[in-house]
Amino acid sequence: MHDILVIGAGIAGLTVAIKAAENGKSVLLLTKGAKPDGSTNYAQGGIASVTSPEDSFESHIADTLEAGDGLCKKRQVEILTKNAPQAIEQLIRWGVNFTTVKDDENSFDLHLEGGHSFRRILHTADLTGKEIMRALLAKLKRHSQEIDFIERSTVLDLLIQKSHCIGAVVAEQNAKKARTVYAKTVVLATGGAGRLWLHSTNPPDACGEGISIAYRAGAALQDLEFMQFHPTSLYAPQLKKTFLISEAVRGFGGILKNHKGEEFMNEVHPLRSLAPRDIVARAILREMQLTGKDYMYLDVTHRKAKDIKTHFPNIYAKCLECKIDITKDWIPVVPAAHYMCGGVLVDSYSRTTIKGLYACGEISATGVHGANRLASNSLLESVVFALRACEDIEKLSTPKKLSTLNSQLSTLSKVNFSRQKKEVQTIMWEHCGIVRSIEGLKIGLEKLMKFGKVDDFEFRNFLESAKLVVECALKRKESRGLQCLTDYPEKNPRCLKHYTIKKHSESVA
Repeated sequence: MHDILVIGAGIAGLTVAIKAAENGKSVLLLTKGAKPDGSTNYAQGGIASVTSPEDSFESHIADTLEAGDGLCKKRQVEILTKNAPQAIEQLIRWGVNFTTVKDDENSFDLHLEGGHSFRRILHTADLTGKEIMRALLAKLKRHSQEIDFIERSTVLDLLIQKSHCIGAVVAEQNAKKARTVYAKTVVLATGGAGRLWLHSTNPPDACGEGISIAYRAGAALQDLEFMQFHPTSLYAPQLKKTFLISEAVRGFGGILKNHKGEEFMNEVHPLRSLAPRDIVARAILREMQLTGKDYMYLDVTHRKAKDIKTHFPNIYAKCLECKIDITKDWIPVVPAAHYMCGGVLVDSYSRTTIKGLYACGEISATGVHGANRLASNSLLESVVFALRACEDIEKLSTPKKLSTLNSQLSTLSKVNFSRQKKEVQTIMWEHCGIVRSIEGLKIGLEKLMKFGKVDDFEFRNFLESAKLVVECALKRKESRGLQCLTDYPEKNPRCLKHYTIKKHSESVA
């Protein structure tokens, strides 16, 4: 019996585990891979926070609300922005080294990104996520007495007893059967669902498993239709993994161009190449369709080569591997699935609709992103609401008295479903992608339904999550933020609400 079971070891899961350990709690931390390799590791740009005297909370709030296209929960946004400086301080105390201004170690080197009115993005060169993970994992090792860390483990289902979450059914690598794990409190931090689409910037395990297991347990889900497609992933078919070209490159002065060198964003949005991600992604897709090309370009060659290499050493090196010198050559870019703005519905303390179950990070639907995430609010959201979850857990007066459940645990399937997963990813890309239609969504859902009942727990989660996303997309009869429907090209004031889906019931909040 542990005080807290944390499922997932990205920035949100590690924040909960470390803070809980500091508070004297016993923690069981599970991660699916051989080591933590979630989306946090892939985060290049940085983390947003008001730190400059020229900036303000009001501006950060306004920028977030503007990007969210009318659907942000304002109280949650206020909590996010006003708790940002304390979250940054906590990360620094845990050993995160953010890039500072040359010759001034007390002043952060702040980036500008799309949708932001001021430079407020703290970063570590262009490998911010990797630096955060380095520091948190080092801190984790210092709490080995309080934290049991198990790698290569997958959660099949949550354990629910009398409307309380009391643990999970867990499968460890090479185990022939799953086992039950009990805890007084459970925190879902399983990450996003970008790998449900054929083209994605996400790591392989970002398959929406948290969505599926939370749904089966009876938790409410919200805003699943809003998948953010990052406008600028590197177009390099020779690479095995999609590589992200950070938003910060556009904030650095990168200009989007077509093959003729025309700056096509000038006619699309007042912020031009620095417009919010949903607008840029659709504009690139439209330009690709108009010109018949497979990609567009991002040009940063007008900046000094030394500055480019200093600010973006990782991007420079990766592009050079692909024979692209970004100090001289335009960068070929194409949109790819990137970030899920919805997920498991939570309140301001990360509590789900099931007692004893919390959700933090990309798996959660806090409402701060609305219909479209503002760049670099994601790492911030993970830390702020993970710390608030720990704060709430500390207030729990008496631990739940738990009794074990007598459940039959079946032998685990070892079937390889890679071909079927590719089919699902293709369906999602073609029928539930950047631009959608009611007919296309219905066709996509019909194709997903044809897979029938699946015994393999990994593919079952994969398929179920995909279905839930499509079902939510069909409910929103308008184009708003990341939901672009050809049948309903305009915003509908009557749709200015959040669609919530729960097992055997649906509602609007």
